Amino acid sequence: MKQDHFVIVGAGIVGLATAYALLARGIERVTVLEQEVVDHPRSTSHGASRLLRFEYGANALYSQMVILSLSRWVALEQLTKRTLYLRTGLLLLGREDDGFTLESYRTLRALGLPTERLAEQQCRRRFPQFETHAFDLLTYNLEAGILHASTALRALKALVSEMGGTICERTRVCALDASSRQRPLRLRLADGATISADRVVLATGPWVHRLLGELHLPVQTTRQYLLYFGGLPLSSFGVHNFPAFMANDLYGLPIHSTYSANGEGLPWLKVASHATGPVIDPDETEHPARSQQLVRQAIHDLEELLPALRRAYLAHVGKCIYDMSPDGDFIIDLLPAEPRVAFATGLSGHGFKFGPLLGELLSSLVCGEEPLVPLTPFRLARFHERDALSSRQPGPIDQRAPR
Repeated sequence: MKQDHFVIVGAGIVGLATAYALLARGIERVTVLEQEVVDHPRSTSHGASRLLRFEYGANALYSQMVILSLSRWVALEQLTKRTLYLRTGLLLLGREDDGFTLESYRTLRALGLPTERLAEQQCRRRFPQFETHAFDLLTYNLEAGILHASTALRALKALVSEMGGTICERTRVCALDASSRQRPLRLRLADGATISADRVVLATGPWVHRLLGELHLPVQTTRQYLLYFGGLPLSSFGVHNFPAFMANDLYGLPIHSTYSANGEGLPWLKVASHATGPVIDPDETEHPARSQQLVRQAIHDLEELLPALRRAYLAHVGKCIYDMSPDGDFIIDLLPAEPRVAFATGLSGHGFKFGPLLGELLSSLVCGEEPLVPLTPFRLARFHERDALSSRQPGPIDQRAPR
């Protein structure tokens, strides 16, 4: 009996993980189309490392999803014989009234994760690299760490190929024709060719509007900057002496092997600001003046937190692109009135850690099965529902409701 042909557009972490999940289900005809190459420099999944953290305030669903995803990262390590995750612990510096730090601590404790509150003096003894005077709540979670992003992409690429999947690089999809439920889906390529598919998953990252422009998705693409510092001692900033950290919009990873422009591994400290960068088109040329201003502000804030950076040198400024949803939550759904097409977007700079789990969820969705994780919070319709609520004129009961 002829099997359905599943086509995935995009070979970042979500696309490759979806291909793997479909093949693991026993589906034989799986094709991944990538406009450039796997792990290309503009990909949102490209780079030496990503932070895996569990802290999501009071949102226990995300924390539970990280637990599920970490178990899948470990399984992928065993399957591919590659090191994909390095535990470093995470120091969260916050305030009791910031609506995030205390809530994260309580959520993780309730989930049984090894997180602890640190008194300021205790934190200074264990992690003297940090200036803590601006914070009154400090927590440390042993389970957080570094995901080796580019290594993971290449490991998944090899695994998908070994399992019988097809990865077509330098194959750009220009249009998706889903106009008739009686015909196969058709994907038009940049070279004029077309590919037929029975089911499609769109994992296009910042390029989502090219294929789904008619949906007017509430997703903005922003440019973010990653700062890599050299000249710091391993004895103070290496993996076994310095934790991953989060403080306000800042986050960072201990010294680990990163990548220079020529691909060589270099021992740098990676730090950045999660504050939303300028809105861009993913193919446009950046504006140097704007980027320099953002980098200067991030360096200033980081030096206040980590005074030793004043004696280090900025070795490299990396770039990445976020596909931002208005609420920072993922959008995972089927196309309206077209259950043969699933898509994921709006990963908002925190999606990589969930890659293997997102692949499972999308494979379930496009196969018409119930996903492991309830996807109601990630449906596209939530934005229309909020718009409808906000457009209503309040009646007498609404006026008396507590604010």
